[in-house]
Amino acid sequence: WLKADGIPAEAQGIVAFCHNDLLAANILKRTNGDISLIDFEYGGVNYIAFDIANHFNEFCGGTSAEDNGVPDYTRFPSEEQQDLFLRTYLDVKRQYSSNGDDIVDAEEETILLLKEVKAYVLVNHLYWGLWAVNQAATEGTSEFDYLEYSKNRFKRY
Repeated sequence: WLKADGIPAEAQGIVAFCHNDLLAANILKRTNGDISLIDFEYGGVNYIAFDIANHFNEFCGGTSAEDNGVPDYTRFPSEEQQDLFLRTYLDVKRQYSSNGDDIVDAEEETILLLKEVKAYVLVNHLYWGLWAVNQAATEGTSEFDYLEYSKNRFKRY
């Protein structure tokens, strides 16, 4: 269904090394203004749209001890915030791209990536919902309610 209905046929489907767990605790802003990513245990080759969708979902929290498995989906980035993030991401990507042949209309590229990201938001809920079920089975729920977290992620799927 994802390929047939969720992702536009003309989408680029860019695959790269992705962090796959960009919650706030894994993003450090240094005193000099530089940003560093940490904790790459879930890193690997993936669709960049999945990684960005994950980052957007992580705005909602749910993974801290205080949240105890209950994300606040009112914190999901607005359309304007998503658009700004994607435009910035693609501008930087173009600056570092070594392929000069691939000239794409920036507006069209942003629109296509946004559609792709929106489809992967659902996939991301399923992924982390299944992860939480596995965590509940292996680690239990006394320190963190993985089952509550999985329930909340599955509801959004």
